[in-house]
Amino acid sequence: MSKIIFVLRHAQSAGKQSGQRDYDRLLTAEGEAEAKKSGKYFSEKGYSVDLILCSSAARTRKTIELVNESLQFPADKIQYKEDLYDALLVHLLDTIHTLPDAINNVMLVGHNPGISLLAGDLCGSFMDLSTSQLIGIEFKSNSWEDLNGPGKQILNIK
Repeated sequence: MSKIIFVLRHAQSAGKQSGQRDYDRLLTAEGEAEAKKSGKYFSEKGYSVDLILCSSAARTRKTIELVNESLQFPADKIQYKEDLYDALLVHLLDTIHTLPDAINNVMLVGHNPGISLLAGDLCGSFMDLSTSQLIGIEFKSNSWEDLNGPGKQILNIK
């Protein structure tokens, strides 16, 4: 058995407007196109997930909404989590390690720097994910708590 984590950085967002919180920033038109393209790519590769964990910020919510146009993933399997907004690496790892083992494939949608640090930590090398960039990592493990063993494989980077 294996566990697969798909890490997705939110699509390109607009600059912060006067008086606007960073949390409320929206996607640009280019960002919306990026997100749709990532969803199409994911779907064409035949990947699937059991659960999507997404930061509750506006730009990550919109990113996964547009990605999901291709995936048609059930809305009740998408969890929007405020604690994933600007989450540190240690929190992202804790989030993964505490997943129920009945879940085999998960997607995390978040923000830099945490999401790139997570991808790098899981892959074992530095990563700087660009907007809407997706990476999948497969682990030869039966448990989310034990992802440090041998046999990890990078599935794809888009």
